[in-house]
Amino acid sequence: MKAIRYVSLCALAMGISAPAWAQESQGESTGGLQEIIVTATKRSENLQNVPVAVSAISSEALAKKGVFETSDLNASMPNLQVSSPYGSQQPNFSLRGVGVGTEFNANAASPVGVYVDEVYQAFRASHGQQLYDLEQIEVVRGPQGTLYGRNTTGGAINFITRKPKLSGANGYATIGYGNFNRVNGEAAIEVTPVEDKIGLRVAGTFVNSDPYVHNVLAPGLNTSAAGGASGLNMINDRSPGGTKSYGIRGTLRVKPTDTLDIMLKGYYAKAVGGTESPLPTGQTKGSDEIDYTSPNFLLGGLFAALAPAGLVPDHYSQSENGLSRNQVQLDTVGKALTRAEGVVLTVKAELTDSLDLVSISGYDSGRYLQSQTDCDATPLRLCSIGYGSKFHAFNQDLRFVYDGGPFKMILGGFYGKDTVTGDNKPDFFNFTSDIRAALGLPATYFNPGGAFGAAFPAGSLPTGIRATQHFKQVRDSKAIYGEGSYELTPTLKFTAGLRYTIDKNTFKDGITTYYDDTGTARMLTVSDYAGGPYFLAPIYDPTGTLVIPASTGPLPGGLERRGKTKKFSGRAIVDWKPVDGVMLYASYSKGYRAGTFNGLAYGSANQVYFVRPEQVDAYEVGFKTRFMNNRVQINGAFFYYDYQGQQGQVVDNTATANLIALDGTLKGFEADMQFAATDTLTLTAAVGVLDTKYKGFDQTKCAALSLAGKFPAQQGSCVQSSGGNVSVGGNPFPYAAKLSLNFGFDWDAVELGDGKIKIHGDTSYTGKFYFDSFKDYSRGPLVNVTTGDFANGSGKYWLANGRISFDTPNYTVSLWGKNLTNKTYYPYGIAIENLFGNGYRVRAQPRTYGVEATVRF
Repeated sequence: MKAIRYVSLCALAMGISAPAWAQESQGESTGGLQEIIVTATKRSENLQNVPVAVSAISSEALAKKGVFETSDLNASMPNLQVSSPYGSQQPNFSLRGVGVGTEFNANAASPVGVYVDEVYQAFRASHGQQLYDLEQIEVVRGPQGTLYGRNTTGGAINFITRKPKLSGANGYATIGYGNFNRVNGEAAIEVTPVEDKIGLRVAGTFVNSDPYVHNVLAPGLNTSAAGGASGLNMINDRSPGGTKSYGIRGTLRVKPTDTLDIMLKGYYAKAVGGTESPLPTGQTKGSDEIDYTSPNFLLGGLFAALAPAGLVPDHYSQSENGLSRNQVQLDTVGKALTRAEGVVLTVKAELTDSLDLVSISGYDSGRYLQSQTDCDATPLRLCSIGYGSKFHAFNQDLRFVYDGGPFKMILGGFYGKDTVTGDNKPDFFNFTSDIRAALGLPATYFNPGGAFGAAFPAGSLPTGIRATQHFKQVRDSKAIYGEGSYELTPTLKFTAGLRYTIDKNTFKDGITTYYDDTGTARMLTVSDYAGGPYFLAPIYDPTGTLVIPASTGPLPGGLERRGKTKKFSGRAIVDWKPVDGVMLYASYSKGYRAGTFNGLAYGSANQVYFVRPEQVDAYEVGFKTRFMNNRVQINGAFFYYDYQGQQGQVVDNTATANLIALDGTLKGFEADMQFAATDTLTLTAAVGVLDTKYKGFDQTKCAALSLAGKFPAQQGSCVQSSGGNVSVGGNPFPYAAKLSLNFGFDWDAVELGDGKIKIHGDTSYTGKFYFDSFKDYSRGPLVNVTTGDFANGSGKYWLANGRISFDTPNYTVSLWGKNLTNKTYYPYGIAIENLFGNGYRVRAQPRTYGVEATVRF
């Protein structure tokens, strides 16, 4: 907490500030900073009057900061971390250390709710497809268990699109070009067929960019592997990364009377690109060498036996192969396709002068399809996986909004239903296909990952794990909610809200099928068969002896599991305005994230279990201030969370991903500030401090526990990992940097005729954080598992961005650059050493720059 006290005092003394960036179009100028209007409490209010930690960024500010995609939001506000390991269209958000970083299930809901025009976006793969023609982005920090459509523990991000204003015609068009052959465009046009009655706005966007990391593995025979016999480059001449995306949106607004406002919006978006690049880490800090003969590697014994004969390599090193930080050698590079479409109907009816009825109905659908993609970051065919998922969702929110002077109230109901269908294709250890052939074993020989070792002769060759996994998950959520506020005095207000939610989750049609090298289905590991694996054909050992007969009885059907949660959540807030321009508030809120099923359980039906909901009790005190004739704004908050059952994911030594639930605490401070130093210069800054840790710690007791066969494989903070039992008590939350900072300025430098030269600059600092709950892998059996650079986590880093524009009322021409110092950093990583010999990290974008032009009419 010393860091929290120190940074908070420094922040208050700085006198400069940040994310009040919803600028001039937001509200009136009062001489200095502009009034900022937000809808975080489901009604339009001045941000300075809202007793909630919220940041707003306008479309103008997004353009100045060069926010092309969601990962660019990292430097925009305190305690927000965004990573995109599966491409820019599928970001992982973390607010105040609460996020989805360790989960890679298509069916997992994010603890940070994402909304577009108040419609909940259930499908994480489409969270990055809305950054064009926006009015603003609002980020609400802290648990949202009262007014928002789905309960969340981390917060909510609402993308608000531009709507027809029912007055005249307007539009714009933007075209840009940058390095990596990045071509981008955005345009919108708005017409008003009937003034004040009917308006139509249509907007679109496209982006096309080359990869920034290159796969230098030659197509065809994989010469990087010993003897040239250990795998083929399965997809020719493809590098990871790069994207081609486009989207279109149309909004029709009809206002037949002064008391009725109807909006119908439809959208379509599609993105195709290479998946992001995994870069391997070695098993020793400071070295990128991977020792395949290590006993910590699942197949280390096999490699030790075969490497002397040249059948497999004994190690791999990027630097030894002369690779730069912009190069990789990957045997499999996949493509990711994301598609989303939907419609939204919003109806606002003014029933009386003080009572409104608001209805928001949304339907979304789409798919995510990722072809086989390397997941071990080496040229050896150790790991590849393909993901496929389809979704459709319906959300309905209906609420009454009452404004009766000192008393205000919102009363409503919510219904949401979404369906995700998953079709995944794990493909592990299939370099063994070449060895099997070299040893003269038939292609029907089947021993996936050595699973039948007890039945086979000692030293029998394992075969690869080649499988298809299918499931469908249906989530159904119903809620009633209400929140009221009462002004006890002109300066003192009390707010209380309550929500009751019933969540139902059904996992069904679960089937996982394993195949041999001929492509023939041999075994069902997940199904409704109660007797364990169902063998579709008999199993023979290397000598041809029958060891496992084919299963008898009817062919199994799909596995089905159900989970149900009933929860109360809500909040209470007291705010006080002791003097003009100052508001102090204190709040308590309870939020939860619905329980879920393991969407990557393909080893057995036992791994398909319902993980209990995570919930948080949050306590917060904050302040919002404006002074110096409205030229300085400083907002901040201190907070403490008591966390129960934080959902996460670990991979065990059978290559199976398991869901876990951990308890912990979180405390911190954040402040964002803004200073209109002159009429032409605005300075900005923000700070975020976090102190997170999981509860409990006793490694000796943990090591002695028997967690085998337990689902989930944990007891309290003791978790079964790929290296054995490890207590994570005392470790920080993943992706929770202790310190984050950002500073910036906007300067109208020179007036030239009817235009101005405008300069924007910003820099951000992100402190060190770790990639999962095991921190630096220094406990118990993990000491000798992931000891390489992966265990260092993501090191601290500074980034700098800038933009110079010539701006007139009718057009703007800009030069921009991001990551100007070309900093190499890794915002995401996964530990896989006990499975595939190493860990890997995903590199963020290097320096990018370009030119952009916009015309307005």
